[in-house]
Amino acid sequence: MNMKRKIVLILSVMVLGVCLWFAAKGILWYRATAAERALEKKQDQAIEDVIDSHRLKNSDPTDKETGKEDTADPFDEDGIVRVLFIGLDKRVGQENGHCDAIQLITLDQGSGTINITAVPRGTYSPLPPGKGVTSSDYYVSNACGLGGLDYGIKQIEKILGVKSDYLVVVGFSETLGILRNLGLPTTETLQWLRNRHGYAIGEPQRAHNHSTFIKQMLIKFAPTEKSSINTALQYLVYKIVKTDLSFAQAQKIIATISAMDIANHPEKIQLSMRPLYAIQDIPYDPQHIGEYLDQTLGPIKHLLNKDDYSGTSEETIQAKLLSIIEKNKNNPEFVSWAYQNNIWLQIEDNEKRLAVQYDLLVSTKKFERFLREISNGAGGRKGWGEGIPPAHRRAFDDFKFFLLYCLY
Repeated sequence: MNMKRKIVLILSVMVLGVCLWFAAKGILWYRATAAERALEKKQDQAIEDVIDSHRLKNSDPTDKETGKEDTADPFDEDGIVRVLFIGLDKRVGQENGHCDAIQLITLDQGSGTINITAVPRGTYSPLPPGKGVTSSDYYVSNACGLGGLDYGIKQIEKILGVKSDYLVVVGFSETLGILRNLGLPTTETLQWLRNRHGYAIGEPQRAHNHSTFIKQMLIKFAPTEKSSINTALQYLVYKIVKTDLSFAQAQKIIATISAMDIANHPEKIQLSMRPLYAIQDIPYDPQHIGEYLDQTLGPIKHLLNKDDYSGTSEETIQAKLLSIIEKNKNNPEFVSWAYQNNIWLQIEDNEKRLAVQYDLLVSTKKFERFLREISNGAGGRKGWGEGIPPAHRRAFDDFKFFLLYCLY
């Protein structure tokens, strides 16, 4: 594997372990009713609002208006940064998504160490007054689903005993995009990381498996020698997650990980869990993952949820996804939904993926306005993109993202 590919994987593996509980969902399907689509749009906006709120707390409020990127050092005075990774399950009929995968990654420049802390989604958490109905409602995953993402983050931080500095939120499409970058067996890896039914202890073991997987991937893919970080490749990964980290800050974190030489010193990565459970360190072995799944899930597959796609072939899933896109390609509402959810990342075929990404991009109204700005000279007065108004910055950034995706 070449050095450029190894470098981009550093960022990939940090977000991958917390977004792999979605195997049961197979693909992101288009909501059938206007009410459901409106609710999902409200969910997406709620996530953006929380991230914007966190971003403003850590940066100059004028940056958002001017479009200026925050270049402040993400590490605090003690040389520590804590990034909270949340896998959000956005369910139909509920105003907020559930925090179904939770990992806190703490980097310490002084000691040159990384700590990955898992919080099982079934951990007890109080809920806002009037929200709890049964005892099973009082889970931290429901703190997000019933109380909202911001409320859920506060409860997660109480369980952890520390406040996070930054937030990363991921979804199903992002999962597949990152898995593809890692070159891992997609279906089997999703099943391995989602597996909780195969363990007597259930959810705590799965949460710890997420941490174990992240550690293994960091050790495997982090470059051992110093090299310049390839900005374009980093940008590809950065664009497919929702975060209050600026791109410059993400680069700083990646550079810090590279300097730790964790491939030769894996002991620098420590795993923990809050609250504490008696769990096992189960290694992720892509060479024998099929046999492991047969041993742990084979005897109970007939008992699993009928909506689980684990028994559906990849060809069938891909055909269903492409059929949905083809059927709705002239529907502006669908185009907007698919664009916001990065649905092209779910397509395995490279040429088809790029074609769908391009079609969705050029069909958005924001992109049309961006092209008008370019034709009026806004993009060329100070340099490529420097004259684009903040309101159209997203379209311009996505255009760069598409070009880089084609190149790499």
